[in-house]
Amino acid sequence: MIIIKIFVPTYFKEFRCIADKCPDTCCAGWEVNLDPESAEYYRTVDGVIGDKLRSFLTKDEDGDDMFTLSECDRCPFLNKSNLCELILNLGEDKISKTCTLFPRFYDDFGSFREMGLGFGCPEAARILLEHNEPFSLVEYGETDKKGEEVDYDFLEILIKLRERLFGILDNDGLNFKEKISEILIVCRNVQCDIYGGECESTYIDVSFAGCIDVLTQMEFIDEKRRNILLSLSDRDFDRNVFEKYRSDFEVLMKYYIFRYLLKAVYDDDVLTKVKYGVFACAVMGRLYQIEPDRIKAQYGYSKEVEYSDVNLEILDNELYESFPSAGLIELF
Repeated sequence: MIIIKIFVPTYFKEFRCIADKCPDTCCAGWEVNLDPESAEYYRTVDGVIGDKLRSFLTKDEDGDDMFTLSECDRCPFLNKSNLCELILNLGEDKISKTCTLFPRFYDDFGSFREMGLGFGCPEAARILLEHNEPFSLVEYGETDKKGEEVDYDFLEILIKLRERLFGILDNDGLNFKEKISEILIVCRNVQCDIYGGECESTYIDVSFAGCIDVLTQMEFIDEKRRNILLSLSDRDFDRNVFEKYRSDFEVLMKYYIFRYLLKAVYDDDVLTKVKYGVFACAVMGRLYQIEPDRIKAQYGYSKEVEYSDVNLEILDNELYESFPSAGLIELF
């Protein structure tokens, strides 16, 4: 058996689901996918709750187990008080792996795993925005499930690059636009080295209207959030918001760099991974001007964009093709 170590940010253990006190819910709008072990157990449960479980158990088009959503696209086991009937009747240890994991995420890189908290949950977003200590990773535990083999030399380059980018974000001598500019320049140079030549077009103009065009292509869970995001514009936009809430934007950039940069070990696309965060900051700056609740703004965007494979693919393609670094900088 091969044991690999798990590393998490220092704030990782602070998260506890606040259940019915949550201003949103992660149990509506998304399909409820089940791991095979949970689905097998649910088919054996006795009593009224067992009958209800079996009545909502089905399979998706790929043959994977899932729950059929009830009206308003809610999990059928989310009661009117926004509490989980499975936890109430069977215990917290009997919910599926998907439900247990969220809003945590993890990625395996050969000999180690990194885990973090995603912005798509109000309580996780609060922890991320309010955590005041410098970002650092601590050892969390071990697992016997080893990730696929990686180019460890390249992975080491990415880890050092991540540390360098965090250092730029921690540099109090730069304003936020200068930090974004330096990050993009550094990553663009790294990407050009990987490609052995030019890595992006320098002849494409970028405007915030282009960001809206990208969002227009995406699928949305909540129609109200969709309308708010698509209504954003540069009209009367005060770019001082990036300095007023500099800490929030630095946290957001660190989150995207932590969550996505090392994934480039599998596809060599360093620059686009960093552009995810730059794009999110550009949108969030405009959103902050009309949404006084900063936590709501942060988790709403993340929940709509980050938790859809379709949306991430759209974002990936558009940032690669149509958003050169020099243009993105001008959004700040």
